[in-house]
Amino acid sequence: MFDFRSLEVVHWDYWQRFSLPLDTNIVTVVGPNGSGKTTLLDALRTLLTIDCAGNRDYKSYLRHNGKPFAWLRARVGNTPGPSGERPFFPLMDREVTLACRIQKKGGEWTRQYAVLGGDVSVEEIEARGEFLGLREYRVRLEGAGLSQAIRRVLTLEQGATDKLCQLPPKALLDLVFDVFGDKAVLDDYQRARNEQGEADREQHGLEHQLSLIGVSLQEAEARARSFQEWNALKTERVDLVSEILPRTELAELLAGIRGARPQLTGIKRRVTELERRDVELARQLGELDAQGETLRAEQHEADLARQQTQKSLDAARAELAQNDLLIKQEARLREMVAAQGGADHERLANVARDARALANHLQAEETRLRQELTTVTSQLSAWRSGRRYTPDFEASFRRALDEAGIRHSMLSEIVEIAEPRWQPAVEAVLAGYRHVVLLDDPRDREAAWKLGEQHRYKHFVVADRAPAESATRGSLLEVVSFSAAAPEWLLRNLDRIRRVENVTEGAACSRDQDWITPQGYFKERRGGRHLGVDDMYFGSGARERQLRDGEAALRGIEARLREIASERKDALARASDAEAVLRGASASSQLADRADEFAEAHEQQARLREDVQRTADSHAAAEQHYEAVREKRLKTSNARDNGAREQRDVQRQLADAVRQHHQLRGEQVDRLKAFRAKRRHVPLALRGRTAMAALRERFESPAAVRREIDRVERRLEEGHWEQDPSVLALREKLLSDHDGLKLDLEKRRIHLERASRITHEARGAYIQVLRNTVRRYAKNLKVLAELAGIGVEVDLPELSNDDLALSSAALHVRFEFDKKGWIGMDDGEASGGQQVMKSLLLLVALMRDEDRPGGFVFIDEPFAHLDIFNIDKVGAFLKSTRAQYILTTPATHNINVFQPSELTLVTSKRRPGATWAQPLAVLRRRSNAA
Repeated sequence: MFDFRSLEVVHWDYWQRFSLPLDTNIVTVVGPNGSGKTTLLDALRTLLTIDCAGNRDYKSYLRHNGKPFAWLRARVGNTPGPSGERPFFPLMDREVTLACRIQKKGGEWTRQYAVLGGDVSVEEIEARGEFLGLREYRVRLEGAGLSQAIRRVLTLEQGATDKLCQLPPKALLDLVFDVFGDKAVLDDYQRARNEQGEADREQHGLEHQLSLIGVSLQEAEARARSFQEWNALKTERVDLVSEILPRTELAELLAGIRGARPQLTGIKRRVTELERRDVELARQLGELDAQGETLRAEQHEADLARQQTQKSLDAARAELAQNDLLIKQEARLREMVAAQGGADHERLANVARDARALANHLQAEETRLRQELTTVTSQLSAWRSGRRYTPDFEASFRRALDEAGIRHSMLSEIVEIAEPRWQPAVEAVLAGYRHVVLLDDPRDREAAWKLGEQHRYKHFVVADRAPAESATRGSLLEVVSFSAAAPEWLLRNLDRIRRVENVTEGAACSRDQDWITPQGYFKERRGGRHLGVDDMYFGSGARERQLRDGEAALRGIEARLREIASERKDALARASDAEAVLRGASASSQLADRADEFAEAHEQQARLREDVQRTADSHAAAEQHYEAVREKRLKTSNARDNGAREQRDVQRQLADAVRQHHQLRGEQVDRLKAFRAKRRHVPLALRGRTAMAALRERFESPAAVRREIDRVERRLEEGHWEQDPSVLALREKLLSDHDGLKLDLEKRRIHLERASRITHEARGAYIQVLRNTVRRYAKNLKVLAELAGIGVEVDLPELSNDDLALSSAALHVRFEFDKKGWIGMDDGEASGGQQVMKSLLLLVALMRDEDRPGGFVFIDEPFAHLDIFNIDKVGAFLKSTRAQYILTTPATHNINVFQPSELTLVTSKRRPGATWAQPLAVLRRRSNAA
């Protein structure tokens, strides 16, 4: 996270132009009410694309002075963080300039932003014209550490920061979720459920409307059936005279033949298209293969050229280094000439002896430290990747298991400790089981044991595992969780051990009860003893501690190696100088004898440097050419793979189409043979398509035809029929409405059920994110409370995928001041200063981020209503954190409010009749050295 170093404003509110330093951890802005303290903070918020305080926005500060433009420019730090990466990477400058230009165009105010390396003035930024849009600029700020959580904290209004402790527990939880971005997600989920409820009510209304349409449809269908039956009987009586049964079979065959023709033609056309596409893809793949071979050869040639230029560059550098060595030897000889006259030989002998002894001692120490460095580096590599450091014997045995195809895991990989306070106790009991191997398949036990015997693996290889069930209340197993099945004997052992607060409580237990204290003092049937270990191995807490300790050890070893290199170089130089004088070496003679050699070295120096530069340029060009050829070959290879995949799909589709074509063609041939055999028995005039299709559907034999004639005449004479043809149109209209509404209701029902299920499942999956947010905030509170010397307890809410549980969830926080007992957030027992301290803890915890330390906070009047003692406590707390604070305070406060600040900015009101307000006065605390 970056911090502010300076701020420059141009035409902001009533300020014409001035610059302010902000290069300290705590900056106090003091002045009377209305003198511009909040105006200064809003300038910083606008520069960071954050909303201004209250109901203001950046436009309200630009309407006062009448100028059509304004500038906000800040110089911020770009120092590397714990990971070594700079906030504004790829900018590598120690400082970065952030700028915001606001212009009035077409009656509207527009903002443009810039991020430039170094300290760049407003005029130079205007000349460069390298501006960013709002979205891209926000992305750059987020990459530099200005997260959504910090942005929301910085937008808190004046007076809200010192009243956070007055929030009810549920309101505090809502604020935490809102700051960390979870409140909007929960609101979206609730909005989705409300919309689903509204859609469900609408669904019931449409279903009632469907039932009404169904009743009307039944009545219309009854009338339509009566009309259709009357009309059909009349037509049937006329048609029955000329229709005969054999035509029914012929009509069926004809319909089958005609219906299969379009499908058969379409399948044949698809086979032709797929065959043509297969040939085209084969041709393209051949061309890509040939192109790939050409590019492979070209890449090989480019690689050879790159290697050759690298060799030339190395040779040129070596020659330049040799020439530099000659020049350094000449300078050394000249120093020795000056040192030989009047030398004290006894003192020089002592100097040479002591320097050689020191160099040998430093060499031995360097060898030992480099061995330690190798071990620490391998450990850090494992810890940074989320794994533990694996000893050589364990790594060797695991490789043997992997080579044998035996799936397994380590006990340390599935253990997590739920309560950090009991970490030492769990570590003490599990210390002897750190390297236990767990087999995924019990059937691999024999092969794994054979490998254990072969490698002499001294730890258990467990084949039988059982899931961890409910633990006995108060047992050690209750604070341990397993991500997979664990050895059953280990579960029983942990469940048998009872957790006690101290030895006194343990002694009160029964004689057969095993117990352990949080510090690791363990009692079993044989007696009691301390099992505590110095390091931690299980759970995420162990990994984090090992990583911190390893990084600290690595930094210490690297610093000592740099000191040893410098000290050893100085010692060898002193020894060489003293020994050269003691041997009586004539440096002046060497200078004379090698004068030509040294002169030639000086003459060759410029040429050799030019050779190095020339070969470096050649190597860079060769490297660029190689990368271009490699990229081109990679694109060709990707195109070839895509083409091969497409060809395989085409060939599969072609095989399916050919198989389908053969099947349909065989069926069509059989139908044609049967049709030709029956056609000779049917007159040509009676083979019409319509007549034969209708006949095939209605009749089976001549006897049935005669019986049907009698039945039709009888029904026409005796029945009561609907004879209005309009009932058909009415029936079709109601049927269309009914089917359309029914289909729409079915689609709505499916969509509603799916949306409800997805919403419920998505919110259930998001519950873990909410738990992580609350745990992160609780952890931040505890870390900050330790800095302030205040006790904090946080009761984490029970979060589950239930509307009632989520709506009633609350975050309860208790505080302890001066060991006087625990008090709530706003229960009336805390003093005004304690209320402010509680609010500050709640506020700073909202923006604290362990991955990106530092940052900055804007707080309006944090010292309001505090006495001198509490002002000092608040100031000490602010100084103990690692963030940068920009505070405001009225001019009437006690002078103790300035104690934590190293930089004070004094605002003043605009003088009557003046166009511009006075710039801010700057007061900097005098350093101790002064």
